[in-house]
Amino acid sequence: MVFAPNYHYHIFNRGSEKRTIFQSSSDYNNFLNRVEEGLNKYPMSLLCFCLLPNHFHFLLKPDSEVSIVKFMNSLQLGYAKYFNTKYERVGPLFQGRFKAKLIESEEYLLQLSKYIHRNPAISTFRQKVPALNSFTTYPYSSYQNYLGENRWSFVETENILSYFVKNNPMLSYKSFVEETKSDLSILAPFVIEF
Repeated sequence: MVFAPNYHYHIFNRGSEKRTIFQSSSDYNNFLNRVEEGLNKYPMSLLCFCLLPNHFHFLLKPDSEVSIVKFMNSLQLGYAKYFNTKYERVGPLFQGRFKAKLIESEEYLLQLSKYIHRNPAISTFRQKVPALNSFTTYPYSSYQNYLGENRWSFVETENILSYFVKNNPMLSYKSFVEETKSDLSILAPFVIEF
């Protein structure tokens, strides 16, 4: 896949054989430190992310054709070496090369951001990890950044938040993400402007 600059992409991968790739908070933090390092090295914007025990999601906007490939290769290889050393294992950690989907519409962009942020509540791991049931407080997601907490300095929220009204709770990003059904019609007047 060729990654065109200034387009949005859904990037995701999971553990080989759906195995757990994050076993402790230090694993999540190690991965996120590598994400931040990679974003400083390869030009792109990270709009949303969510890390679950056996997979991850990113919403990325690259500044060059090669930034996503270099970023993801560096991230996955570096983290796999760390993980395999720490847990005394060998072999591939991830289920092949990362997957990527081009985002072709604003509606899809917004729905994807919602999906990524709600993913802890959607994940099949929620039965095994009770903390996953509350996506609003899940610690390994960019959602807190969208609620005004600058938890992860490398997350760029402006692009997504520009579609929403800050001073009307009914038209806020929080309301959009936390509603149970997906309906973008309420946002139509704002989406048309962009």
